[in-house]
Amino acid sequence: MMVVLKFRKNCDEKIKKEIINLLNELKIKHTENIQQADLAIIIGGDGTFLFWQSQISCPILGIKDRGVGHYMKASQNDFLKKIKTVLKGKEGKDYYIYKLLRITATLNKKILPPALNEYLVSSGLTREMFNCQLRVRGNESLERNSGIIVYTPTGSSAFAKSAGAEELKWDDKRMGIVALAPYSGRLKKGEILLSKGGFYIKCLNKKGEICIDGQKKYTYKIKYNDRIFIQKSNNYAKVIGFSPNFYS
Repeated sequence: MMVVLKFRKNCDEKIKKEIINLLNELKIKHTENIQQADLAIIIGGDGTFLFWQSQISCPILGIKDRGVGHYMKASQNDFLKKIKTVLKGKEGKDYYIYKLLRITATLNKKILPPALNEYLVSSGLTREMFNCQLRVRGNESLERNSGIIVYTPTGSSAFAKSAGAEELKWDDKRMGIVALAPYSGRLKKGEILLSKGGFYIKCLNKKGEICIDGQKKYTYKIKYNDRIFIQKSNNYAKVIGFSPNFYS
């Protein structure tokens, strides 16, 4: 067993020390190399979780120390107990691994990091209109809005929901598309849900951006005629919890 630890900036040093002491006590090795890890422990809030998740393929245990913790299934009060449960317990009885849908995108055929919540394609400024051509299921439409949110089932309860999208069950197999402040186009009628296949967005603005999971580091500039293709990923996020239901 090899464990990788990732922390938010200015994380409580006491939490770090207690986790490292526990791993040493159990004779569990820890590494800085994500690719070598069998288990990832992320300390922070959802922002920290979303920052690291795209790089991680092993199961992830999130420990909330502040902020919003949608994906964090341990807290400052029980993290040592829950780490022990994962390291010494039985999957499906003592803890669970939820396979959460990610979505993936290419920008002019360049592969971008996967999203666990959403991609936001926009002008970069919500005060500016974003113009694009949307091609879904063989149908094209001219969309004018403040941005297009492409979201996962777990992401449907976040930014997408605030834009009017229906909240999906965490284990739903569909991805969704919804417009932020739609002015005209197909998305003015409401969200589109896709169970298979992918779709294209062609930028018709002089410039814009695609932002992944709200992360500044994972924000990419786009320009007129750039094409973004988005589809479901086969690489699910493996998130650890302690109930059969992710939301419990």
